[in-house]
Amino acid sequence: MIAQKITYNIIVNGIAKVLSIALALFGIGMLTRYLGPDGFGKYATMLAFFAFFSAIGDFGLYSIATREISRKNADEQWILSRIFTLRLIISCTIFMLATLSVWFLPYENDVKVGILIAAGAFIFSSSYGLLNGLFQKHIAIDKIAIVELSGKVIQIAIIVTVIKLNLGFITVALALFISMLWNFIFIFILSRKFTKISLKLDKAYWKLFLKESAPMGVSAFVTFLYFKVDIILLSFFTTSSDVGIYGVAYKIIETLVFFPAMVIGLMFPLFSRYIFTNKKIFIKLSNIILKLFMLIVVPLVIITLFLASDIINIVGGSAFGEATGVLQILIFALAFIFFGHLFTNILIAGEHQKKLMFALIIAAIINITANIILIPQYSYTGAAIVSVGTELFVVLITLFMALRYTPYKITSIKLPFIILSGGAMIILYITAPFAPFITTGIAIILYGFLLFIFRVITRDDILHILPKRS
Repeated sequence: MIAQKITYNIIVNGIAKVLSIALALFGIGMLTRYLGPDGFGKYATMLAFFAFFSAIGDFGLYSIATREISRKNADEQWILSRIFTLRLIISCTIFMLATLSVWFLPYENDVKVGILIAAGAFIFSSSYGLLNGLFQKHIAIDKIAIVELSGKVIQIAIIVTVIKLNLGFITVALALFISMLWNFIFIFILSRKFTKISLKLDKAYWKLFLKESAPMGVSAFVTFLYFKVDIILLSFFTTSSDVGIYGVAYKIIETLVFFPAMVIGLMFPLFSRYIFTNKKIFIKLSNIILKLFMLIVVPLVIITLFLASDIINIVGGSAFGEATGVLQILIFALAFIFFGHLFTNILIAGEHQKKLMFALIIAAIINITANIILIPQYSYTGAAIVSVGTELFVVLITLFMALRYTPYKITSIKLPFIILSGGAMIILYITAPFAPFITTGIAIILYGFLLFIFRVITRDDILHILPKRS
């Protein structure tokens, strides 16, 4: 029953996310052509600060709250009411600090106003983001996906209107604020099906909770430093045009990050439930996800390498042709992000967030140092290379820690056969006389066929996730 429910949520969420990605890419395509490299660089800078506010305001509240309400006999209403109140206080404080400090940044006034709008949007995104854990516990993230899809529709509708009426950069920024407000209102309403959340001040509980969650908050900020600070550093050391070129490739990668986050979001409550109570089930679930990610990453990297130029041309237009090489580099960073998500969440489920925090601090120091050295000389290419190296480091160190400090063990996932199937895709791309997108369709079919022939995917695997007839 759980397998079928998870499958249903993945399918619904996957469809909604694919539609959201399509809308996001459509919106990016319109914005790149409307704003140009320089204007889109300003937009990318604003979004980087939106991520910055999310990072410094995280405090580990979401991860630890999700873990705590997933425990046996947890009182969801009691826990979430207190943490939701704390979330609002922190978010509003960050907004006030941003209002006071933004004017000291070395940007044009329209960028500064955009950053303030992003700070306001953060209040609502962080508030509804905390509630996601409630839907994860009840395996109901399909509802979140549908609301977020509707929010994306509203955002794109505003962007289309802005372009038609030529309303400028600030109105584009307001689209983000309105979509986050929309998401918050409806997700809060839907959360009341599971529990009634209210505002509760509880300093004693906050103190105990923050003691547990603070390492995850530091980890979230450090994750931002090695995942997003490159755009901010680019905006300091290079032109807005360079930021725009990097930002186009980066936004394509960012739209795909949803999948590992979605899958891990569904599995994390199960990790938390079984890591101490049934290690056999925990290991099995963890390796199912490891195999799933490997099956996805191999063709994803290959397809992107061969279609990068076409993807950039569709999304950004001819003015962003230089982003092709950036995308071909960053796709490897995305591949490592899949596995980094898995191993970091295993550590969190095992209550090793403090060890994880120190590992991520090392990653951030490496990333920032390398970016400061390489960006002035190699611009966006240097930033992309640093991203790949950092994500690889995170995967290796979190895997080592998961194997050492948790019950996790890697079982057979038939990796050689997965790689061999991917190799067949590469040969097809090199030799096939068809148009690139036709070749891609054939390559995906070939990949799936070989996985079935090599018994990497079996008939039982397929039947296991399909709904059973009564």
